Amino acid sequence: MSVTLITGAAQGLGRSLALTQAQTATHHIDLVLLDKDQAALNRLYDDIVGLEQHQVEPALFPMDLSGAEPRHFQQLSQALTDLGGVDNVWLNAAELPAFTPIAHFDEAQWLQLIQTNLTANFYLLKALLPALNEKADIVAILDRQPGKSPAYYGAYGVAKAGLAQLIATVAAEHTDRNWHFYQAWLPPFQSNTRSRQFPSENPATLPHHEQMAEQLMAALQSEQSPDWWVPLQAPEQTD
Repeated sequence: MSVTLITGAAQGLGRSLALTQAQTATHHIDLVLLDKDQAALNRLYDDIVGLEQHQVEPALFPMDLSGAEPRHFQQLSQALTDLGGVDNVWLNAAELPAFTPIAHFDEAQWLQLIQTNLTANFYLLKALLPALNEKADIVAILDRQPGKSPAYYGAYGVAKAGLAQLIATVAAEHTDRNWHFYQAWLPPFQSNTRSRQFPSENPATLPHHEQMAEQLMAALQSEQSPDWWVPLQAPEQTD
């Protein structure tokens, strides 16, 4: 038996991660699915139940990260503890608005995006530490594009860089535990968000988010190690 938490689970990559894990489960899994879209979560729940994969038990946890406070994440942590603790965490939820230069970026939108894409992950990781089981895997879904071409990514690009540092910091602070932390610097893939940002791009030239979810699961299970998959190793000790 294991417990998996997926944030941003209702659509796109998060939905595909949930369905892939449900379809390939070989033991009992409680899938805790977090998203702000209750209707989309309900549809995902129905699709997972419709697989008739009796080893998988989906549990919905509606939460809007843009307005979530530490107490909401404490409630989530308690719910996961009640399930027996969490074994796998996918930090997938993210919000990417229209491309905007810093000179024209709305201040309120900046704060909201930093909250959703970075601060909420800090609240979540801090609250989850007591709920992680003896062996656990934590994956931060990152984006290599803002690092290669940072212009116009605004608060999203800044937050993704911050999330990379956050997960590296938490990993370095827990080298005495059997917890494994990973950065997944994903290449471009087909999604509704991608289509909105690049309307002239032919989506057929990109892998679908279902394929990306399969690759992520394979990387976590050590079946393959693509160049965008980065296990965070303990830092070398120096005198």
